[in-house]
Amino acid sequence: MLSATNSTAEAKTTPQANGGAEFPFQNYGRGTLADLCGDLVLYRSLEPLDTRLPKIRRALYETGLAGDLRPRKQDREYARIALFYAEAARRLAGREEPLQELLFVGDTLYNDGGAFLNMIAESDLRGACFIGVEEPTEEPAHSLNDGIYMANRWASIADWAASLRADGFQLGENTVVIMDIDKTALGPKGRNDKVIDQARIQGAYKTMTALLGKELDKESFINIYQEINQAKYHAVTKDNQDYLAYICLVITSGMLTMDELEKEVLDGSLTSFDQFTRLVDMRMLLNAGGGEGLRQAHDAVVMSVRNGDPTPFKRFRRQEFVETVGRMGCMEDDAPVADMLAQEITLTEEVYALAEWLRGRGCIVMCLSDKPDEASIPDPRHETDLPPIHKAETHRVGVDIRPALAVIA
Repeated sequence: MLSATNSTAEAKTTPQANGGAEFPFQNYGRGTLADLCGDLVLYRSLEPLDTRLPKIRRALYETGLAGDLRPRKQDREYARIALFYAEAARRLAGREEPLQELLFVGDTLYNDGGAFLNMIAESDLRGACFIGVEEPTEEPAHSLNDGIYMANRWASIADWAASLRADGFQLGENTVVIMDIDKTALGPKGRNDKVIDQARIQGAYKTMTALLGKELDKESFINIYQEINQAKYHAVTKDNQDYLAYICLVITSGMLTMDELEKEVLDGSLTSFDQFTRLVDMRMLLNAGGGEGLRQAHDAVVMSVRNGDPTPFKRFRRQEFVETVGRMGCMEDDAPVADMLAQEITLTEEVYALAEWLRGRGCIVMCLSDKPDEASIPDPRHETDLPPIHKAETHRVGVDIRPALAVIA
């Protein structure tokens, strides 16, 4: 493994297939998220992985929230929990002065940008947010609004850091840096995020095959998955991947056809996921079919939904975890970078370099993700040989921004 400081590992540029232009991304060796944040990681349950931090039930109590509440990233309550843990991390680091600055790095304006704005509204912190995506066919550009710097190149994160210092940000011991994980620190949006999606779809496919007890036509399954994963079905799926995977299970079992689902949704007969599960209940009673695997999965999902669990299809999420880790660090070190980006979930070198630079200045670095714990942490009963996502080693791929960071005062 290359150390975090060995950032100038030899890496050859690779010609693009399109026009032979120089490929801008390079491989800077291997690393992990833990290199940057240790165990300061919170997934969807908001239970901290660093056991030195208070448990989530205490955080809920201290912030005046209900004991069974698990807010999602876009919720105002989520901001209160995140701020609680940021202060707890500050105390853990032995810093006597309270936090003064908040930096947030993500890939979505709604979830990440919304979480940032909520945290600023809930605190007295001075803040700034970077939202990145890779748009190689467009001219480099950025915009700035409400403290949110949106850029179409991940490498622009160095310009963002320079602008913060020019604007008087200290970026020091009283600064907390919060990074999103999926499609930000790992599998950067627009560059490498498709591999994250592939892991999720493969996890869903393997789950369906195991539950239904038969080999499914993979191409047909992917077509069904991608069809349901569209905005026109959001009334039922709520853009929740657990709901989507469960609906795919029902369709692939033959309990309901794709044509029936589309008709019910488009004519307004089917308007919620709860209504969909009741429809499956009725089909099971009438047909007494679907197989034992479907019946068990159905019962588990329905019970979880009724208990308010936003991650009801846990078997699918655990398989997603296995597929995700299997795509991290899976390529040879000398593999072509273009192949690496197409087949491996990589660390975003620009985010990695910035976080390392900020940590060197004394900033506290944390990772907050709305990714389910079941898709991020090994099940101690089954995946004892696999690391959690933040400790899984993989290649760091991107553009070298370290020279630009080095000249920032």
